[in-house]
Amino acid sequence: MLINTALFLSFIMAIYLFSFSYVQAIKISESETEVRGGTFIFSTIMAFFFSALTYVFI
Repeated sequence: MLINTALFLSFIMAIYLFSFSYVQAIKISESETEVRGGTFIFSTIMAFFFSALTYVFI
C-alpha cells in the first residue's frame, strides 16, 4: 500500500513539475528584461528526479 502511494505521489509531482517548468520557460522566453532562471532550473531538475522515483516504484 505504501509503495502504491509513493508511486502515485511521485508520478503526480513529476507531471506537476514538468508543467510548471514549461510555464516558467514560456514566461522567460516572453520577458523583455533580465530574467532569473533559478525556478526553471530547479523545477526541471526536480521533475527529472521524481520521474526517476516513479520508475523505481514501478
